[in-house]
Amino acid sequence: MKYTPREIVDEVNITPVHPLVNFGYLLGTVVAAMVTVYVGLGVVGAQIAARLGPKNESRVGELVFESIFANMPLIEEGPKFDYTRALAESLRSDALKQRPDLKLHILDDPLPNAMVSAGGHVFVTTGLLEDVETENELAFVLAHELGHYEHRDNLRSLGRSLVFLSLNSTLAASGVKLPPFLMGSMSLADLHYSRDQEQKADVYAIEIMQERYGHLGSSLDFFERLSDWELDLGAVTQLLEWQSTHPLTQSRIEDLEEIATQRGWSLEGEATPLPSDF
Repeated sequence: MKYTPREIVDEVNITPVHPLVNFGYLLGTVVAAMVTVYVGLGVVGAQIAARLGPKNESRVGELVFESIFANMPLIEEGPKFDYTRALAESLRSDALKQRPDLKLHILDDPLPNAMVSAGGHVFVTTGLLEDVETENELAFVLAHELGHYEHRDNLRSLGRSLVFLSLNSTLAASGVKLPPFLMGSMSLADLHYSRDQEQKADVYAIEIMQERYGHLGSSLDFFERLSDWELDLGAVTQLLEWQSTHPLTQSRIEDLEEIATQRGWSLEGEATPLPSDF
């Protein structure tokens, strides 16, 4: 039988899928793999950091404070400092009393803000202290930060950050630089986790408010005023919500009011005034 070769056509050895589509699949797979590795390592780092004992946590806290906050304009005396420190101490739960002692710092900054770092370092800004109108408002903000402290969110975030910095440094030493789109993907992986922490700290705070005052009246007034400011910004607030680790203020208020209603807690009650020398 005589063999007759087939005529070679132009389509031979040409994939029916466009090369750019294949490249897109490959790129997506690489991004997904890198984000998965990053998230996995971040979880490991967070779990290790969250299990630090009180002595080691205190050492880490002092190291973080000296490295980042020691040279900032801090106020650690005066009536506002004494009152805010005593209020924060009175909000500590039994679980927090087993952790490193709270160390309050007032940061001289006009923007209203508060945060807690490893080792029990609590920071409030002068802007916040000027904006709050009742003890209930200030207590809620402090309780929110203590929620982060009790849940060890600060240690978990520190552990994830150390893992990421180590990974990035190792790659950089090898001459590999993570592309911007991959850095953005990793940031989004952290964003959801941080929002979850914020929501849990909010719930922790209203539980403390209910236990201390027997109601939630005035506790959210500071955030109501902040929400009015956000509404004045208009549609740009949607972008702020996407980029911020905190849920938009009005969303936070609505969620907390719904939880309070479900638990039968009153949203009305007499506010506790701030001292006259505050």
